[in-house]
Amino acid sequence: MTGLEIVILLVVAVLILGYIGYGEITHRKTPPVGAQQTPKKGLIPHDVVATSDLLTDPGGITGYPAVDAPIGGIPVHFKTQNPAMLGAFELTIQPFMMTTGNIDMGDASVLWVSGTDRKKLSLVQTSLLICPNWTITNKANSVPLKGADQDLFLETDEQFTLLVCPAGQVAPYQQFTMTIAPENGQILPLTRTVPFVITPYANLG
Repeated sequence: MTGLEIVILLVVAVLILGYIGYGEITHRKTPPVGAQQTPKKGLIPHDVVATSDLLTDPGGITGYPAVDAPIGGIPVHFKTQNPAMLGAFELTIQPFMMTTGNIDMGDASVLWVSGTDRKKLSLVQTSLLICPNWTITNKANSVPLKGADQDLFLETDEQFTLLVCPAGQVAPYQQFTMTIAPENGQILPLTRTVPFVITPYANLG
């Protein structure tokens, strides 16, 4: 067998094993397509459905102090400024590999929970982000030399950078959950704990 034939066989074997494992996870842990996600204290709308893993955050979350400043090229304005607290968060999302179809981020919500602070945030498309809201600061493509179009549909190879600014702010050691919730796909819950020192760019993983 040539080296190319060995590589092709390995790729096929990985795809088959991944398909089998994915089917087991889907049947054991994930509600069937069309099943409603159980609301948690009225936070997640009843029409948000859970299917398969549809979204992922390849770069993690970066937190920024609650101080008026441009982030990702967008000026951010806080109602109350506090450099000792994190107040804005940036992350990149993309469809899970082998996902087909487009995810409509125009109708998506960002659900924020931290302690008693619970808020549903909506997308705004303005040159200034006034908290609490969220916006898209960048659209790119994961394929080299290929660009993203300018609509709000997150397509197979595209990546959107989100800038999220909740009403509340989080202190060192405080935990929060940020859930990206498109209407036509899987919710993506992300739970993080703030590090003990607030820096200009806090890598939350």
